[in-house]
Amino acid sequence: MARLYGEHEDINSNKVKGFFSDRANRELESDLSIVLFQDKETSEKRHIEEKNAFHEHIDCSGKKILEIGCGIGRWVETLHDKCESYMGIDYTEDMIDIANETIDYDNCKFQVMSATDICENELLIEPPFDIIIISGVLMYINDDDLIKVMENINRVGSENKKLFIMEPISRETRLTLKDFYSEGLDADYNAIYRTEDEYVECFKNLNYNKLFSDYIFEDISHHSETTNKFFIIE
Repeated sequence: MARLYGEHEDINSNKVKGFFSDRANRELESDLSIVLFQDKETSEKRHIEEKNAFHEHIDCSGKKILEIGCGIGRWVETLHDKCESYMGIDYTEDMIDIANETIDYDNCKFQVMSATDICENELLIEPPFDIIIISGVLMYINDDDLIKVMENINRVGSENKKLFIMEPISRETRLTLKDFYSEGLDADYNAIYRTEDEYVECFKNLNYNKLFSDYIFEDISHHSETTNKFFIIE
């Protein structure tokens, strides 16, 4: 296991997928705990704070929404009665199974599909999408594949698309956890904590006009090396 500082070391995407498949099949306090990794109360607080940040900056009324890395579909309850349609994709079949078993709205669809290989002709809801949500997903994607994700967003997003992206980031220098055993998660963990500057540089591939960022979860998460920020890109 390793904590790598400043190094651009790839993580194993199959191990990441296996980690989330395992999470989906564990008996945890709540479904939110599956994807937010914390106890039921803290996960709910985090979920509410993130939803509030989204709605403060983005009006989804009558919009077509794509969520990349939707997990169990936790965003749907706050979106389904406002948006025209919601399309959630995730490469973890077990997560999509939970979403399909627990959520049933005519304008919401879930589909197994990777963020790095979005096939627009196969999506259950036809692009383009006006709003794209990515929450805590990019940290599990290697640098080369991250560029593919940006290219996919450009391809399936509308001309005036808006993005809501939330990611844990490193406070100082890039931190990669590679096969790092986490006692709290009881599993080997793989993730890349990029700096804010690294993400901003990557987002240039989206050819955006405006970018806003702010801190989130400051009263919930207290890690010395990492923090959390959300980005509004349009």
